[in-house]
Amino acid sequence: EAQNAYQLFKEFHPKHAQADYVTFRLAMSYYSQLPTTIDRDLTVAEKAIRYFDEVLGTYPTSQHIGETKEKRTSALKMLAQKELYIAQFYSKRGMYDSALKRYEGILKKYPSLGLDAEALFGAASSAIRSGERDRGQQHLKNLYTLFPNTDEARRAKHELE
Repeated sequence: EAQNAYQLFKEFHPKHAQADYVTFRLAMSYYSQLPTTIDRDLTVAEKAIRYFDEVLGTYPTSQHIGETKEKRTSALKMLAQKELYIAQFYSKRGMYDSALKRYEGILKKYPSLGLDAEALFGAASSAIRSGERDRGQQHLKNLYTLFPNTDEARRAKHELE
């Protein structure tokens, strides 16, 4: 109900002095509907991110910027973790081409959220196992260069070389 009320207010009063707050609350109404686990439908995360982005882009001096950035990052992490979960599902079942696409998608769409090393390891492993050795080696090189002291780098040296 709050979501509908904020949306209506936003449509009828686009230049209101509190438009940043209304947009932030609209984003939060979607954010508060997020499930507690990543194995559920996360469509509302994408909607929340859209309105968080609007706050960031349209109202850069809003007093809600700090919380907007924090909640946006949290929603993005959930989406990235779901992609990682799906990639691992494919990998465990030997569907390396599908896993590789998911791992590379994480690297492209969700960089710097704390999953890069794991996604690089998964991409390298999937590429090598699907017969794309050069592609796998490039992912390994990136893993060793960007995340040399991680468990994933140590695991890659042990398992993939």
